[in-house]
Amino acid sequence: MTNEKSPTTGATVTGLIPNGNEMSKDNNYLVRNQDNLIPPPDFNLNGSPDALAAFEHLRITDTTPIPNPEPIIKISGETIATADDIFTISGASKSGKSAFVSMLIGAAISETGQISDGLEGVEVLFNADKKAVIHFDTEQARHKHQRNLKTILKRADFGNCPDFYLSYNIRQLDIDEYAEKTTGICQAASDKFNGIHSIWIDGGADYIADVNDPEGSNAAVKYFEELAIQYHTAVFIIVHTNPGSDKERGHFGSQCQRKSGGIIMVKSEGDISFIEPKILRYAGKNDIPQLMFKFDKAKGYHVGCGVKSEESTEAAKFHKRIAKAWELCLQVFGGQRSHKYSKAVDQIMQITGKSEAPAKGMFKDMKAHEMIIQGTDEHWRINQKYEPV
Repeated sequence: MTNEKSPTTGATVTGLIPNGNEMSKDNNYLVRNQDNLIPPPDFNLNGSPDALAAFEHLRITDTTPIPNPEPIIKISGETIATADDIFTISGASKSGKSAFVSMLIGAAISETGQISDGLEGVEVLFNADKKAVIHFDTEQARHKHQRNLKTILKRADFGNCPDFYLSYNIRQLDIDEYAEKTTGICQAASDKFNGIHSIWIDGGADYIADVNDPEGSNAAVKYFEELAIQYHTAVFIIVHTNPGSDKERGHFGSQCQRKSGGIIMVKSEGDISFIEPKILRYAGKNDIPQLMFKFDKAKGYHVGCGVKSEESTEAAKFHKRIAKAWELCLQVFGGQRSHKYSKAVDQIMQITGKSEAPAKGMFKDMKAHEMIIQGTDEHWRINQKYEPV
């Protein structure tokens, strides 16, 4: 392992650049020389016509031979993730991130390349040559990890774990060992299976001690990028969002946003989880449907359950608002209580803590949906014929 210094802060990053790693050996000039950003003397930049030749490998022109990256994941025919790039899957705790990842890994190792009981329109590159599919888990206990693995095998119709599916629990290691072990595993797997289909990092932020440390975050994301480039594969980084927010955690999350080829968020409403495109470099967000999935107790894993539409979202909001209005109606008028309009509004204000205008709006909802009716005595009371939504 080596201790490298940041080009910005001078602080030390431990473990993100393992010794002997070819991908970092010649590409960390700024890290090693943060106090001297002028090219070193041996570049011999003396103004001669050939001075730029030393940098020609970095130049892009219209004729630079660059093959199109191979799509690893498509949704509705649109490229979402490609080889030679990193991709982020984010979401709140327990939103369904691991279930979504399990579907994708299941397709990556399957004999057909299809996601059994999965999400309609999601395609994972068929792994015909059985290249290594590598998964690292930094979060789950070993027994939970194994249970998740068994659901992946069941979904992919395997009785036993195939040799090329390599799932490692590195939670027990010191953080400083994460990158070293990851590098060693990827190198050995690439050699044994003649390449890597995909790499899945379930807990990418755990590769550093502090997600708000700019230096460590930049180094970690750079490390994942280097893995993708060296092995011509896609590296999927699973990260948490901040509580109550759609923002990925800390500077690490911000760096994932800047560097990822795309970000798919996993959200949940009740027992239903769904994917939501956040940032896509290869497709438009409006081209990707919000695919839904839920846990199927009989099968023991999550299955696809349709597409979340704007109409269904608005309908859900409407039903929720009406249900709340009915609940409030029972509090105000329950027990055969009746009130004149002004008294009813006062009661609503007292129960909800709202001001007069919102309280009048709530009364209006009750009246509009015929939860309450007015008698000849000008009192409002519950409509016994009302059927709650």
